[in-house]
Amino acid sequence: MRKKIFILADWFSPGYKAGGLVTALANLTRALNDRFELFVMTRDRDLGDSAAYPEIVANEWRSYPRTNIFYTTDFSLANLRRQIERVRPDAVYLNSFFSSISVKALLLRKFGLAVKVPFVLAPRGELSPGALALKAGKKATYSNLALRGGLYAGVCWHASSDREAREIGAFLESHGQKRGTVFTASDIPPAGWSAPAIGNARRPKSGATRFIFVSRISPKKNLLFALEALWAVSGEVELDVYGPIDDATYWADCERASRALPTNVSVHYRGAVAPADIATILREHDFFLLPTLSENFGYAILEALAEGCPALISDTTPWNDLAARSAGWAIPLRERGEWIRAIDQCVAMDSETHAKMSERAREYVQAWLSRINPVRETIEMFDFVLTQSNPAPRHAGADRSRHEEPAYAAPARETRK
Repeated sequence: MRKKIFILADWFSPGYKAGGLVTALANLTRALNDRFELFVMTRDRDLGDSAAYPEIVANEWRSYPRTNIFYTTDFSLANLRRQIERVRPDAVYLNSFFSSISVKALLLRKFGLAVKVPFVLAPRGELSPGALALKAGKKATYSNLALRGGLYAGVCWHASSDREAREIGAFLESHGQKRGTVFTASDIPPAGWSAPAIGNARRPKSGATRFIFVSRISPKKNLLFALEALWAVSGEVELDVYGPIDDATYWADCERASRALPTNVSVHYRGAVAPADIATILREHDFFLLPTLSENFGYAILEALAEGCPALISDTTPWNDLAARSAGWAIPLRERGEWIRAIDQCVAMDSETHAKMSERAREYVQAWLSRINPVRETIEMFDFVLTQSNPAPRHAGADRSRHEEPAYAAPARETRK
């Protein structure tokens, strides 16, 4: 009989506006539903939407297919406890450190009000320095109280990269906690990424280029930085911005910055984009632009590279070797001059040079895919957790992060340290 995993997340398919979270969970459930019996409890609407998904049935467990999903607006402690007790899972998988949904599940666990099983928590990049710097006071106060109060004691942590594993460890230690059990299992990519590369319709010419930004419009994704960097650029530049507006005040700042740009730079907001349309849109652009404050994984970055769209990103993601592999640039945000020079390189690049870089970008993703096995890593993580006989909260634990290595290298098998 397959073990049951109860997954809690603010958003899930058919939503897409929450970006990488939805992609990560959709790929995980697709890849693991033969091995485990999966139950997902999530909101009945997409990020920022006032209306529920029209095609779903709310407040009932339904199979969609082979994954059982409970769409709801009722995340009260009583209903959360009721659904966990109804499923009687062998493990609970949380997908946020700060989400009220995760906090409520952990409160039920701490006070013994639901089944006593192991808990796995994926912070999804929330514990990076860049993410913690946003609303820092509120986050620090909650973290200190919750961690010292034992709310997260005994939780197994899921990191999507070695970088995130280090960030989780540093975060726990900064609040006087031991590192505990930290697994590194890469997020599972879409199956289509392993398909042969598809040619694109780009015909870039020296002196003009098209950038694309695909992400939520929020301070963490740092669109305003990109707009400010475009001030000093020569040549014709077009920037298409795709993504839901997550922070209206921040978007107003971006709009003002866009209107103030010189006439050689044009910015177009294209709105949120459905996942099925992203590949085609990427192939119509020359370079992917994302000066993010942090990414624990960065699906949008890899998807751009997979479509042959070289990336210009910050160095706060797992993909910091793009320049070494001629697939793009990963530049510290403090080096504003380097950003301007890289953008100028993009504008000046001729068609032949761009075609070679585009091919290197696709090769980068294929090399990464050939040297990792994220499905195996994730199964091993859950298999280990499910063998634990004492899921009760505890402060001590062992660090099961794999050793530091390049982002594209083959992962080492998790071993007890």
